[in-house]
Amino acid sequence: MLKRVAFIMAMSLVGFYAQAQEPMGDVDATAGKVWACGLKFSGTSHGLKVIVGHFKTVGHGTLSCKSVFGESYSRHVNVTIGHHWIGPTAGIGYFKLRGVSSEISLLNHSPNAILGNYLVAQGEAAIVGGVGAFTAVKVGMPQLAVNISLQLLKGFGVQVGIDRLSITAAE
Repeated sequence: MLKRVAFIMAMSLVGFYAQAQEPMGDVDATAGKVWACGLKFSGTSHGLKVIVGHFKTVGHGTLSCKSVFGESYSRHVNVTIGHHWIGPTAGIGYFKLRGVSSEISLLNHSPNAILGNYLVAQGEAAIVGGVGAFTAVKVGMPQLAVNISLQLLKGFGVQVGIDRLSITAAE
């Protein structure tokens, strides 16, 4: 845990240094900032999968961000977890869910860089009611984003695995 905090602090300092330099080319004036974001979402998870099959989470919500320099950002987004019909996931059931997520994004040009695909490890379990959680990581040059979520569930079933998380702008 201490190593993670030290890493985040070191990357924050790199972001401050990058902000002090002149932006080049088409990089906008917000380059090199550190963004802290929160995501409130609701949706459903359902399916049957033990390595092979289909288990998917689909939701929608609002992404709200604040930069270390006090700038604010808000956008409606769609959240999808699950991608391939074969993969390291096991699950059976149906859940309605509501969740909150916090995200730290380092060295990006704008909060729009938070949108995209992540590698996610998740678990959900419920008998009438239950909880779920996921941790997601997105690495792209030069951005690093880490997302941690907690969910409250209604339904029945269990799911655990590693998959793909996609956060896209809602239309």
